[in-house]
Amino acid sequence: MIDLKNYILFAGLALVQPFAAFAQQRPVYRDTTKPVALRVADLLKRMTPEEKIAQLQSQLTNKPTDQRNYQIGNVRESARLLNRPSFQSPGTCAAYLNADTKKTIEASRFGIPVMQHEEALHGAQWGVATVFPQSIGMAASFDDSLYYKEGQVVAQETRAVGIRQVLTPVINIARDARWGRMQETFGEDVCLTSRMGVAYTKALEQGGLIATLKHFADNYGAGGHDSYASDNSWRVEYETFMEPFRACIEEGGAQSVMAAYNSLDGEPCSSNHHLLTDILRNQWDFKGFVVSDYSSVPRVYYSHYTASSVAEAEGQCLQAGLDVDLPNGYDDLDSLYKAHRISIQDIDKAVTRVLTAKFTIGLYDHPYVDTAIANIAVRSPEHRKLALQAARETMTLLKNANHILPLNKDSIHTIGILGPAADTLSLGDYAGPYNGFKDEGSVNPLQGLQHILKNNDRVRLYQKGEDLNDFARACDVLVFFAGIGEGEGSDRAHLNLDAGQEAMIRQFASTGKKVIVVLQTGAPVDIRNWQDSAAAILEAWYPGERGGTAIAETLFGDNNPGGRLPVSWPKSVGQEPLYYAVKPSGRDYTYLDDDGKPMYPFGYGLSYTTFSYSNLVIPNNGKAGQSVNVQVTVTNSGRRAGDEVVQLYLHRDDCPLVQPLSELKAFKRVHLQPGESKIVSLALPARSFGYYDQSLHFTVSPGKFEVFISRDAEHDILKGELELQQ
Repeated sequence: MIDLKNYILFAGLALVQPFAAFAQQRPVYRDTTKPVALRVADLLKRMTPEEKIAQLQSQLTNKPTDQRNYQIGNVRESARLLNRPSFQSPGTCAAYLNADTKKTIEASRFGIPVMQHEEALHGAQWGVATVFPQSIGMAASFDDSLYYKEGQVVAQETRAVGIRQVLTPVINIARDARWGRMQETFGEDVCLTSRMGVAYTKALEQGGLIATLKHFADNYGAGGHDSYASDNSWRVEYETFMEPFRACIEEGGAQSVMAAYNSLDGEPCSSNHHLLTDILRNQWDFKGFVVSDYSSVPRVYYSHYTASSVAEAEGQCLQAGLDVDLPNGYDDLDSLYKAHRISIQDIDKAVTRVLTAKFTIGLYDHPYVDTAIANIAVRSPEHRKLALQAARETMTLLKNANHILPLNKDSIHTIGILGPAADTLSLGDYAGPYNGFKDEGSVNPLQGLQHILKNNDRVRLYQKGEDLNDFARACDVLVFFAGIGEGEGSDRAHLNLDAGQEAMIRQFASTGKKVIVVLQTGAPVDIRNWQDSAAAILEAWYPGERGGTAIAETLFGDNNPGGRLPVSWPKSVGQEPLYYAVKPSGRDYTYLDDDGKPMYPFGYGLSYTTFSYSNLVIPNNGKAGQSVNVQVTVTNSGRRAGDEVVQLYLHRDDCPLVQPLSELKAFKRVHLQPGESKIVSLALPARSFGYYDQSLHFTVSPGKFEVFISRDAEHDILKGELELQQ
């Protein structure tokens, strides 16, 4: 008779032993229980030099039918191209990228999936994804908590179709309105840029994406010229232009950085060892990978002339610390390696960083996405609702003579609208959908006004060739929607609107009718030629897919504008570059023919209500290396609910090195009902009190600080003093 107990034990051992042997043979790089570092090291030692180099190369797909080298490790995703000429569903895009990823896995001996990357500056740029306000508009909201929520949506919609790396956020400091890419930034201020950048970066990274900070370290030169050689000192770089990058790496968790096109201290940023290795990795302990701006590696040869060939440029960039060459790059690494011009150690360092990222975000273990989820997740009603909230918060009121705004729906029978941005949706650069939106989810200004007045006949759109005076007489009030030419590759020598727009504003004003000007721009414009002709000026920026609704609501008072300027608004181009955080002058800041002050200061913005401040509470002293909390009571002293942006500026009286006259160190946007008061707490991190010493080492030392609670950078409301002790 068979001993059943022993039989079961024997059978069990017979079954277990093969599995145990299999487990022992299973490579470490496939073992999800092992730390990422061990998995990467195990995989790396199995790869040939050619396989390693493929992980540093990239490919730009121009058509869905293009032939690709599926062993290449990085690619600009091509699902966006399915949207030409008609839109496809998110699920269709996801299925396309799944198929593309499958081919790369099959082409690899080790099943390494491709990293699909895309733009996501203010929404995923691949088709029907939600489009939020442009970055400069979100900076005007002064609401980093809202921006974090936006980042969560962008992460969800981007990852849903299989994109895992996004080339965003742009955290370059922009202090010259002539630069065409100011719209992509958060403006001129280090604190505001850092806080907005950290919020967005953190949301993207927590959502399973790799955020690529750009463009390291600055991205424009004298005169506001894009990608011109930087003449900034290393002190200015540390204090101003590099600080948001440090914050987004150390606080936001960014896993990637994009090197800029321009040169710094005589070296192209893409091949600048001091920038990409000494600072980024050795000083900041950055563990992620560096990518090139598109084609910046060959430009080391044919633009900067610091290499004798494209191949030499590739070697310089790799050895400086640039890991992945976008969008079609590093073709010569194999020949450079075989010629002993780069070492296997150079290659291994870069490949380790790239593979670490692929394992860390779960791409290796979970390379595919659910197409059904993509259709549900992308541009959901909740996401579009958030886009509307964001658009509302960006609205920045610059002028409101005799309180003409908000308009009264009952007293206005006909509103006349005109201008180049009246019946189009101005989204700004790197907007999501190609060829514009073609569904009912997007709202331009004309549609927004028609909806809010609930009668299309009450909104009259000016037709080309129509007599201006006849048009004006038929309307109770006129709204001119102005726009400018700007963007990447479109820097401006002048800040004016074109002559035709300025002439129309003045001519309409001459009819005696009130003219309201709505600007849809990504940077300030020179308003001197028509400012007196406008009864009100509203800066709407590029407000995203629901921008028309937000503009209409703001004009008629359903939305109380709470946006504040993230840049100093110049009177003329002759004041550029212009920013508030200047260091003391040996004389003064005036010109012979100008007082040097902006038309509107940084942080400026009007409201339909009023706010008062009281009870500033500052600790008697603080300790170096510790955070400090400042409190102030804010009251809505008007008759409408509204948002106030509380701004805290610091100045140090006794620093060994020259410091700016004042710097924004904390801010908070608060909503208050009429008569409501709130105690607003403003946290000052320990770094708020620090500076870079003569050796460019960051230090926090005892000293006295002036504390300003301000409505903007020029108008202080409450003042106090804080002494920092050892």
